[in-house]
Amino acid sequence: MSAQAVRHPGEFRWETRLLAVATLILTALGIASCYALGTYLPEWHHQATQQAVAALAGGVVFLVAARTDYQIWRKLALPMFLLTLAGLVVIAMVAVAWPGKKAPGALNSLFPVVNGAHRWIYLGAQVQVAEIARFTLTAWLAAHAAKLGSKVRSFNEGFLPLVGSVVAVALLVKVEPSVSMAVVLGVVGVTVIFTAGAKVPHVVLVAVIAVVGLVLILRFDRVRSNREKQYQGSAVQCTTDEQACQSLIGFGSGGVFGVGFERGTQKLGFLPEAYSDFLLAVIGEEWGLVGVTFVALCFAVFCWMGFRIARTARDPFGTYLASGLTMAVGVTAFMHAAVVTWLMPPTGLTLPFMSVGRVSLLLSLLSAGVIVSIGRQRGRPARQ
Repeated sequence: MSAQAVRHPGEFRWETRLLAVATLILTALGIASCYALGTYLPEWHHQATQQAVAALAGGVVFLVAARTDYQIWRKLALPMFLLTLAGLVVIAMVAVAWPGKKAPGALNSLFPVVNGAHRWIYLGAQVQVAEIARFTLTAWLAAHAAKLGSKVRSFNEGFLPLVGSVVAVALLVKVEPSVSMAVVLGVVGVTVIFTAGAKVPHVVLVAVIAVVGLVLILRFDRVRSNREKQYQGSAVQCTTDEQACQSLIGFGSGGVFGVGFERGTQKLGFLPEAYSDFLLAVIGEEWGLVGVTFVALCFAVFCWMGFRIARTARDPFGTYLASGLTMAVGVTAFMHAAVVTWLMPPTGLTLPFMSVGRVSLLLSLLSAGVIVSIGRQRGRPARQ
């Protein structure tokens, strides 16, 4: 690449800075929401403080990742992916052996069951391996697609092996069970593969098969089928003990400007999982339409900058990695918002950067830092 063809890094600096600002705002609002939610729970101050400490640690992770050459993730992609896959296999085995029940003895401490699902490994803190998979799967697909080059357009040599990795991870996550996370991983995986240059007919074929599979799951899986029926019936009848109904009540009572910070009532035991799965509903009640719109704009700016960085990355790996990590944040936030506004059945997805979850927050900030690293490297000749 000639020197004349290389744009100066300063021309791109505003994009990485704006993405970093959006990340900082969302994280700060998340900490504030955690403290506000905890005003009615005993010892919540301690847990909220832990979330703040996680945000500080995540800030360090963000800065380190932003200033580290993102090519390191290309080298670590395969071992990270294999470790994640191994963790998912073990959790799937536990979920199959004791579906919705506590595992016996020490296994229960290591693989706790929460709300009838085996999704976590306890390693000093509850770690949801599927959350880690959003990062490691993206890194592996980006690295492998960059290595394949134009072979990605070949169904057998490129496309099928990449899709196989996505399907394997998504199926293991579904067994936990976590259909919503499996959908997120599928969308992220297909985004990376499509960005890498896969043929549109191949992508459409996989998308159709995935949609048919999701419909069958919703139809024949008892728990998911009940949620879907409840969702479909909500248009004509909505009882006040349903999570989504309480979510809509919170949104409706918030109005344009909200009832005021810490003054919301839905978090007072009416809305379960208010601090995680339904956080946006609490924001809608306390901050109103203005607050929800501001949060949505922050996520929109994050995704806009993320995809701009991906489009102008200095090499294919950077493009694929930034696209996948940006889509992971965007699709998760969108599905969270769709649930709390009753546009889709409850899924159990948290709001990136904002919902309670120390590991989730660390991974979200790591992803943002990697995107910034990719952005900072633009305008410099790609390594041969």
